[in-house]
Amino acid sequence: MKILIVDDDEISRVPLESLIQRLPGVTGVVEAADGEAAWALLQDGLRPSLCCCDLSMPNLDGVGLLKRAKGDQLLSAIPFVMISSAADRQSVLSAIEAGAVGFIIKPFSFADTTRTLERILRETQTNLVEPLGQIARRLGLPKSEVIRLMRKLQSDISACVGRVQTGSDASTSLAEIQRIQGSCALLGLKHCSTLLRTCVGEATSGDEALVIFLREVNLQVTLVIESATQEV
Repeated sequence: MKILIVDDDEISRVPLESLIQRLPGVTGVVEAADGEAAWALLQDGLRPSLCCCDLSMPNLDGVGLLKRAKGDQLLSAIPFVMISSAADRQSVLSAIEAGAVGFIIKPFSFADTTRTLERILRETQTNLVEPLGQIARRLGLPKSEVIRLMRKLQSDISACVGRVQTGSDASTSLAEIQRIQGSCALLGLKHCSTLLRTCVGEATSGDEALVIFLREVNLQVTLVIESATQEV
């Protein structure tokens, strides 16, 4: 899991990064100095398992970044934990109303912050993807075979993208995407399955929309495979 920290104060980012690096399952931390820098990273393909975002920043504040992400179907599932030195009720409410899943108050308490982030990561990851061991037990397969099937799914998605781009019949493409969506559900890729259901529902917006959703799903599958491979 990669975690994104968005805060214009380096002195705040450093101890938070140190804390996050100790969380189980975290493979890296990416930093951004304000909301616009973070938005650029997300547009370039960064898909963090969690975004820890300061409320008050120049250029684009935390709530502004959160609203942008929630307004983008490809980014809306990213959980946001808002960070602020302001403990007033209104700050908390504005963040929660915008879609934040948690709130951390500066100065950080190591124990409290660790418990909060571990709980949120556990809850949100369960909603996005089924744990590898659980998938393997459910399907009665070894973990290595589940990973092989995920790689096969990747290949199917890439092939589907190619056919859509070369003008394949729309009904054929949608039928193939529905098959891929079923494979995602079978392999415990809940978020990918949801994205593809949305993709099929919005197919009238044109082939480019199909390609965008398929590429996003391929990216998500890649991230799951990378994580699963480290677990085996």
